[in-house]
Amino acid sequence: WPWEAKEAGVRIVATGRSDFPNQVNNSTGFPAIFRGTLDVKARTITDEMCLAAAYELAKCAEERGIHEDYISPTMAEWEVFVREAVAVGMKAIEQGVARETPSRQELTRRAEKMIKESRETTSLLMSSGLIPPVPEA
Repeated sequence: WPWEAKEAGVRIVATGRSDFPNQVNNSTGFPAIFRGTLDVKARTITDEMCLAAAYELAKCAEERGIHEDYISPTMAEWEVFVREAVAVGMKAIEQGVARETPSRQELTRRAEKMIKESRETTSLLMSSGLIPPVPEA
């Protein structure tokens, strides 16, 4: 458990769980990687595209201020996904695997629109009871 690691002297602990600080989970990468890939209709997903997402994720964390209980953005920080998606799309264009080559501004607009609409739809479905609430632990 994270508290056991802290008691043993570890200063920074990361887990895959959202109920502890420093969740390190593929949910902070894959949605944006797919969004950026789809927005440029890339023929493939390259390692460099995934690295572009990772570097953007790290940059967002640095801008917010890294400390022992915050080393990576969380799922709640949806703006990060827009930035990751744009980084992925731009890398696909740079590498020549994109079938479409929109501008950075257009990629940002597309990603913001899609992510915002998806979040709003999910929220509406949850508030209307069509998506049940998360069970209490």
